Amino acid sequence: MGTTGKQGGGKAKSPAPKRNPTSKAKSAPNSKVRASAKVYRRRRLVALVLVLLFVAGIAFSGVYVAGLFGMGPAAKTETQQDGNGAAAKPKAADNAGTKPSAVCDEAGIQVTAATDKPSYTVDENPVLSLRVTNTGAAPCDINVGTSQMEYVITSGDDIIYNSKNCQLDPNDLVKNLAPGASETANFVWKVKRNAPDCAPVVSEPGRGGATYVLVATLGKWSSERVPFTLQ
Repeated sequence: MGTTGKQGGGKAKSPAPKRNPTSKAKSAPNSKVRASAKVYRRRRLVALVLVLLFVAGIAFSGVYVAGLFGMGPAAKTETQQDGNGAAAKPKAADNAGTKPSAVCDEAGIQVTAATDKPSYTVDENPVLSLRVTNTGAAPCDINVGTSQMEYVITSGDDIIYNSKNCQLDPNDLVKNLAPGASETANFVWKVKRNAPDCAPVVSEPGRGGATYVLVATLGKWSSERVPFTLQ
């Protein structure tokens, strides 16, 4: 018996696969990322080159400026001319900020003596002054303590009074005297004689217009002679 219907001798064709419409869209972002990375690297390279050029320009200008002041290899060597057109000799570079250190000049230390009055009556005690002044250009450390002070009163060759003969508890006092600065010490003389080691003295200084001389000393410096009278 025959069969109804057609039987093909060949294989049946399978339906064509459908394309995924999203596959192309998915590949687009990756290409953009790759493109952006290239652009970014290119921009970084350009920026780096600009920075290097800028640094090189600063270094060159720094060397040139140093050369203008005679401090670098680019110092000017061309001969300059003065206002009259004649060749001027190059000036030596000034070493700014290299001032010599200030050193105390002991020759600038001066000691002066004084009395508060030129003449004294019987009921008055002379006030003797010792003044030390730094007349130098630099500060000086000076010992102005009583251990360094000495008031000497004489009459001719006779030493009437020396403040060191009976001095008690001498002390040191170092002060820094700036240029032009002074320190003053006063001492009241009770019109008495004294002797070395504070030995007893019987006689009294004469009065009635007798002239006496004061010399004040501070360490290695002594004053000029200052006369005064006792009435």
